[in-house]
Amino acid sequence: MTRARRPAKRHRAAAGDDDLYLTVGAYVVPQLLYVAARLGLAELLLAGPRSAEDLAEQTGAHAPTLARVLRALASVGVFARTRDDRWRLTAAAHPLLRDHPRSRRAAVLFAGHEQLRAWGEVMHAVSTGLPAFDRAFGESLHQHLARDEAAMADAEALRARRAARRDQAVADALDLAGARTIVDVGGGGGELLIELLSRRPGARGLLVEAPHVAARTRARLAALGWGERCEVVVADAREQLPAGHDVYLLAEVVHCYDDADAARILRNCRGRQVIVVERVLPPVARASADRLADLHMLVMYGGRERTRREYADLLDAADLRLRRVVPTGSWVSILEAAPRVAR
Repeated sequence: MTRARRPAKRHRAAAGDDDLYLTVGAYVVPQLLYVAARLGLAELLLAGPRSAEDLAEQTGAHAPTLARVLRALASVGVFARTRDDRWRLTAAAHPLLRDHPRSRRAAVLFAGHEQLRAWGEVMHAVSTGLPAFDRAFGESLHQHLARDEAAMADAEALRARRAARRDQAVADALDLAGARTIVDVGGGGGELLIELLSRRPGARGLLVEAPHVAARTRARLAALGWGERCEVVVADAREQLPAGHDVYLLAEVVHCYDDADAARILRNCRGRQVIVVERVLPPVARASADRLADLHMLVMYGGRERTRREYADLLDAADLRLRRVVPTGSWVSILEAAPRVAR
């Protein structure tokens, strides 16, 4: 009886080993997608099937190796081989296109370079509590984006794609009755601020950003005809913010910072209402995406995701009182706060 059971035990162990191997090797497909996106293979195949040799000539790749990459991506449904040994797009490959409505090209590019390198130093983050990105690149993510135009373009495209999914839901759930001036701290390209001002014809906006982002945003707002109602201000929110405005809005900004810097930023929001838009973690982990997002903020920025209780404590440290938390139709919630005492 004992001998009959041993093979089954070995089989179960082997199956477990295979599952673990697949988990450990899960980074391979994203890296191959990064190669495909960086070479622009989807765009090249948009007009019709092409051979690996033709694609290699167009991209400067090594033809036999590119063929192996295409075979590997075809095994997971991205691209497909025709009977005459050429390659064509599949439905799964279309999000690699730059202009596709569901494009994920920017996310693939940023994940395949900046994020992967940063996660390679995750042990440094675990050992010190400091961002792994700084260790991997020798500079902070903000410094890196200010210096590297290609990385900045990828990050901006990724941010704009996320904003398109988030901002409508936030604007629908946000109550800014009576607001005359809205300060958007770290507002990126101004998408959310434009959405809010379009619903409040009498209001004006100030968007606070770092120099390398501010210049792009100022030009964008002017081109869209919002230059008169949206002023772009360069400032370090940890040091000082324009004072005396009605509403201070921080959309997915606070989670980029540790508690000390986050409290400093919130303390500089000197108005009658402070709106924090963030992912709010459940008290007990139910979704792995929440906990992975938390660690991702540590690796990339040195920041963190927080529970409702942790946000209440953080706001309290900045002399603010959490009034309520409003869910939206996206992954973020709205935390409405106000000063504890008149400022």
